[in-house]
Amino acid sequence: MAKLTIEENKLYRKYHSPHAGNLNSVKLNAIFINKNEKRGYSKEHEIMKFELAWEAKGMGQNYLVEAERKATDEEIEMFKLKSGKMIIDFVNLTQEQEIQIIHKHETDKMIKFYRDNGTLAVIVGEKFKCKICKQYYPKRNKKEICKNCEKKGEIK
Repeated sequence: MAKLTIEENKLYRKYHSPHAGNLNSVKLNAIFINKNEKRGYSKEHEIMKFELAWEAKGMGQNYLVEAERKATDEEIEMFKLKSGKMIIDFVNLTQEQEIQIIHKHETDKMIKFYRDNGTLAVIVGEKFKCKICKQYYPKRNKKEICKNCEKKGEIK
């Protein structure tokens, strides 16, 4: 196991293996591939996990992939979490950064929530830049306006 700094170790202890108890820690600097497309995973999603891991290790950084942690009250409400646990796609321990890899399974509102709460939202697959808020979202329509701006009534 790689040597962790005190800060990295504190952060590492907040995460555990998905759907397991708090005593089961996630393997450090290991990539886990999931082929379950019904749960929002895609080939692009899995390739992005590999690319993030490759970049982190190239810079001497430690990371976790598919790590679960206790969800905040806002996350429980936003994502309708029954277990009170949140699975994070990629955690860079060295930079103390959570990254969610998004294909098309999350709504624009969820993506905005990630961005507003300090989680880096990496969009894979086809994407567009919203004409109003200038943020990137998965391409779901031809209007090139995200659902957040559309709901605000900024566009008719």
